[in-house]
Amino acid sequence: MYFVFIPAVYRTLRSVYLFFVVLLPVLCCLPGADAFADDRSDYLAALVQSAREKRLDGERTWKILLHYEKAGSGVESLVDDTKFFLAPDGKKNPRTELEATIAGFFQQETGDVEHPQCRFIARYAWLKEQLSIDEARLLRVECAKWKEALASMKPKSAVLVFPAAHGNGPSSMFGHTLLRIDSDKRNELLSHAVSYAAYTEQSGGLAYAFRGIFGYFKGYFSILPYYEKVTEYNNIDHRDIWEYDLNFSEHEVLRMVMHMWELKDIYSDYYFFDENCSYDLLYLLEAARPSLELTDEFRNGLKSWVIPTDTVRVIKESGIVTKINYRPSQATRILFLASQTESAYQDVAADVVKQKTSPQAVLKANIAPEKKKQILDLAAELIQYRFSRKELGKEDYQKQFLAALNARSTLGVSTADAVPVPTTPPEQGHLPGKFSVGAGYRTDSYFMEIIWRPAYHDLMDPDDGYVEGAQINFFDLRGRYYFKEEQARLHSLRLIDIFSLATRDKFFRPVSWKVNTGLEQEVLSDGEEHLIGRLNVGVGVAYSSRFLGASYLMLDADLIAGGALADNFSFGVGPSAGILKNVNDFWKISLSARSLFYSLGENRRSIKATLGQNFKITTNNSITLSLSREKTSGHYQSDVLLGWNFYY
Repeated sequence: MYFVFIPAVYRTLRSVYLFFVVLLPVLCCLPGADAFADDRSDYLAALVQSAREKRLDGERTWKILLHYEKAGSGVESLVDDTKFFLAPDGKKNPRTELEATIAGFFQQETGDVEHPQCRFIARYAWLKEQLSIDEARLLRVECAKWKEALASMKPKSAVLVFPAAHGNGPSSMFGHTLLRIDSDKRNELLSHAVSYAAYTEQSGGLAYAFRGIFGYFKGYFSILPYYEKVTEYNNIDHRDIWEYDLNFSEHEVLRMVMHMWELKDIYSDYYFFDENCSYDLLYLLEAARPSLELTDEFRNGLKSWVIPTDTVRVIKESGIVTKINYRPSQATRILFLASQTESAYQDVAADVVKQKTSPQAVLKANIAPEKKKQILDLAAELIQYRFSRKELGKEDYQKQFLAALNARSTLGVSTADAVPVPTTPPEQGHLPGKFSVGAGYRTDSYFMEIIWRPAYHDLMDPDDGYVEGAQINFFDLRGRYYFKEEQARLHSLRLIDIFSLATRDKFFRPVSWKVNTGLEQEVLSDGEEHLIGRLNVGVGVAYSSRFLGASYLMLDADLIAGGALADNFSFGVGPSAGILKNVNDFWKISLSARSLFYSLGENRRSIKATLGQNFKITTNNSITLSLSREKTSGHYQSDVLLGWNFYY
């Protein structure tokens, strides 16, 4: 009897709690002198009872709409804004939130707060279906704002959009994902774009990285005209765009839009590596079709990082992508046109842009018609690019652009849209995690090395699907076992390792840069290796040539710290240089050298040269071979390593 009695008492107390905390405040607001005599109160109680009997709080759709995920022995919503919940403990309690939501449908309208039937339109639609709610027994609510928004969007179909990574911008090195909601309009640029992003006035720096990694930014969903996002990513940020048509029905797209409406002006804490632009977007797709298990791929699997290309890959594997469209950036189009145009004619195009010569003068020049096409196509793209970068005012832009188009129209079809589609879309590149095992020799001892890197891509990895010359790694861990000393040792732990090798040409003049920090073994003045902390930064220029590939020259600043150093630190500066070349589709080679002069703290000098090679076997397997030679304070060290890389 005792064990039967205790649960019964618990259920009774819980029902009393729900009545006074959730239902009674709503009932008291209903019209009529006696809330219990009111038909609406009886109907509310009946709906709540029906929801309990059907256990709707445990349904997958409810968990999707509230973004509930496992947290310890219970669940917790990823949404952090209290406005998203109607129950005081709704963030962690699906049942009280569901019952508070049902109760909210019976509330009186107030002038300054949107009614729950309208504010939580997706919840309302689902609960109405599950409970067969008779709307005649509820307060009639117009939901004018929702109807206006729906009439504006006219959702018919959906497209996943992936602006590819941009190697020279810290905030865009991983790429981004957003959704495009298409109506019956033929021009997709007039569609609406739905994006989730961190709200921040910063765009780079260590403080930016720290706040993003540990969730100090707030993330919001936004809905903007798609042409604005194309202008932002495609034209201004030099980022190619990949568009993935989804096989959602019109009804499923409507469900998605309903959930978008619920998330307007609602924030969640934004984390660069998991609760980011790509992961939170998956909830919208699941709201459209709850049978999809997109978020489960990350929460229930081995992946501890959520990277945009991973989410694109998961979405494709789910079978909902029907077609892929490639939209090259303005920079890509310019570089393609330049590659088809001889250097002398590139200069003529530049003169047209600078107004040193006119488009009509190009037409009259003694040049082959095909060359004139190339010159004017390139000039027109450059004029548009200058306008997108606000280097030209609107009036000057219109005048120059129309002059170039008028001249070009006399020569036939444009070649500006003939940019070839890359053979490897972003989601088909190697997976971002890497595990490596290798063996080598360092000065007087053989060793075995193991490397683990959860994310993302370094300069020696295969470039297919990635931005060439862009490296961004986090928590790159390397351990070695030296057979002679019979000793295992941490060789390095790179917390952040970013290298942006952005090549310059006649039309684009980016600055290359790098930053890395962490722990690593360093040969010091006593000729022995010691574990030190390091912060290394560099800035410089890079150029590309057909023979050498990408070559660069930088000025480095290096700060190391550790108890084995005089004054516990040493700071130096010096040049570094190198070349990086893809010899063919399967072989990449790198040659680099640096010379650092340390004049603060412990005085020392370090010179190091490294030759690295990577041989691609399959998309997610490769072999590396590296050789290095280093001289530090008169002590020499040589290092040879052969390793196998598995990307996961």
